[in-house]
Amino acid sequence: MDRLTLGDRVFHRKFGNGDVTAIDGNKLTIQFDRAGEKRAVDSFVERV
Repeated sequence: MDRLTLGDRVFHRKFGNGDVTAIDGNKLTIQFDRAGEKRAVDSFVERV
């Protein structure tokens, strides 16, 4: 998978859709539509 960048729209199986707000190596901070802000490893999300 291509590397994710700030602002990318992603999907997480548990938290749903969200926007990438910060990147620290393979750890992402994502503002999810329904779950609020969470951190996740990039392998747990897919670009939508």
